Amino acid sequence: MKKNLLLIITIFIVHFAQAQIVVTNVNFPAIGDTLKTATDGAPEGIVIGAPGSDLVWDFSALNGPTGQIIIQDTTGGSESDQFPNANARAVLNAGEAYYSITEDSYSLLGVAGGGNIGLDLDIVARYSPPIIERRSPMEFFDINNVDYALNVDFGLDDLPTELLDSFPLLPDSFRLSLVSERFDVVDGWGTLTIPGGTYEVLREKRREERETRLEVKIGIGPFSIWQDITQLIPAFDEFLGLDTIVTYNFYSNDAKEEIAIVTVDPIDEVTVTSVTYKSLDDVTTNVEYVNRGNADIIAYPNPAIDVVKFDFVNLDAGLYDLKIYNILGSVVYEDREYISSDRTLKVDLSFLRKGTYLYNLSDQKGNSIATKRLIVLRP
Repeated sequence: MKKNLLLIITIFIVHFAQAQIVVTNVNFPAIGDTLKTATDGAPEGIVIGAPGSDLVWDFSALNGPTGQIIIQDTTGGSESDQFPNANARAVLNAGEAYYSITEDSYSLLGVAGGGNIGLDLDIVARYSPPIIERRSPMEFFDINNVDYALNVDFGLDDLPTELLDSFPLLPDSFRLSLVSERFDVVDGWGTLTIPGGTYEVLREKRREERETRLEVKIGIGPFSIWQDITQLIPAFDEFLGLDTIVTYNFYSNDAKEEIAIVTVDPIDEVTVTSVTYKSLDDVTTNVEYVNRGNADIIAYPNPAIDVVKFDFVNLDAGLYDLKIYNILGSVVYEDREYISSDRTLKVDLSFLRKGTYLYNLSDQKGNSIATKRLIVLRP
């Protein structure tokens, strides 16, 4: 809270002028829209900078695999009856998201399919209250607090066997409990350049403090209570417990997508860890990939010169082996990584000669996920 107050005072004293643009609901996604984005999981040279007016950001060096989401009406949705107030939905890799779109807000009501909240369960999660993702109008120095929660009950049949095996006695019911406090402030405006375009934008900083707990119900009837067992499940510690997420979101009236969503280290709030940005149809890229929900690995840029980035997508939590082979079948690079979600790994290729190689990803049982070609160039 002290950090947020300091940020507000700094903006007020140094940058009292009003923004020259106001982002309105023309940027709200609507039924029939196709939202196209790309994600650079290991960006370089991205500078967020201090809050202020008439700023310039250059993200033109971003490069990453692309994906798309189509906004649809709720007709035909697998869980439409669970979200009677929804008037739009999006089909995601792990299920569906249901939205309420009004004149002044674009809000997420909930998701169906637990992969969207960290568990691969066939459940419905409703946020209380709905999460406001965008507002209209949005102006420089807008400040909002967004608090939400959810509780999802499920039975033994919904849980993976490896989790149940860790309990000496099996309870009747489990509950996933999430509580979040988010602080949003529009702290800057100016122009942002991404691959293929330059936009007039507002920048909104979001800092979210989130706690996710796994609980079991113990006792009988009115004497039963919910007991927190989060610390007893080390296999799920990637998404259970306390978490802080800090992003800078750039919005424009000229696009339905966020122009960029920059995730930074929550401690220093400077080090950029990933950037998701608007992908343009007319931008030539050497990464052509549409996420269809299958476990996969993608290398980019490809051809590569000195450095290649490997994107791991849709992988179950576990150990994975990444190997690069030359044309003779000899291993020239290998690494073992624990991966629990989508992740990017940057690899230095300066030790390799130019030529054609193969890269392979396999799980800890030796099952191959994918084998693909990698070309290395030298100037």
